[in-house]
Amino acid sequence: MRLFTIGLLLVTTLAPAAAWAQDDEVPRAKPIGSPGTWIPANSYPEMAKRSAEEGKVSFVLEVDETGRVTDCKITQTSDSPLLDETTCALMSANGRFEVARDKKNKPVPSRWSSSVTWRLDRAPDPAPPSAGAPAPAGAPGKP
Repeated sequence: MRLFTIGLLLVTTLAPAAAWAQDDEVPRAKPIGSPGTWIPANSYPEMAKRSAEEGKVSFVLEVDETGRVTDCKITQTSDSPLLDETTCALMSANGRFEVARDKKNKPVPSRWSSSVTWRLDRAPDPAPPSAGAPAPAGAPGKP
């Protein structure tokens, strides 16, 4: 039986917020803590593991004036609906942001975009016995 470990990579990029006045600087959401912790190691969906689904999910989060995620949209699919849905569910549930503010220091909605790479790391197969090495006792052809 092969053992699987889960490898997740959260790549962070910032995206501009929704439309703002052209002369205003665009407020951007800033994560609180490390976004990598928003997807616990045991979050790989069992059905995706069983069918060896892997892929990169790119998304954008809508963040309200309080720093809470209000929406998640997939901007590039992993080609696995289950991995895409799991990404948005975890980002929405666990994502926390500093409140974005406009030039007048008023809290404003913002956006944040990133991607998650879902990858199953396969344990290496056991090394075959080397040629000429004696077979273990009880092995076929050995008394």
